[in-house]
Amino acid sequence: MQIATYVIYELLIRMKELNPDIGDFVSCKRIEKGILVRTTSAPIEIPENIYQQQFEDPSAISTIELLSLL
Repeated sequence: MQIATYVIYELLIRMKELNPDIGDFVSCKRIEKGILVRTTSAPIEIPENIYQQQFEDPSAISTIELLSLL
């Protein structure tokens, strides 16, 4: 299954609002638990359920869930 990178970019934009130091998108790949996103500062693991929620219903992702990714 391919990764919709625009969904990753959307998540990063939302996370940057909470922490501007997360860095910029470099690459991403699927891992067992979801997606590993490499940024210019640090890798971020995005669970599959958060990725799917951003794809289907972004408003369903709470600020607390986004903060837990940082």
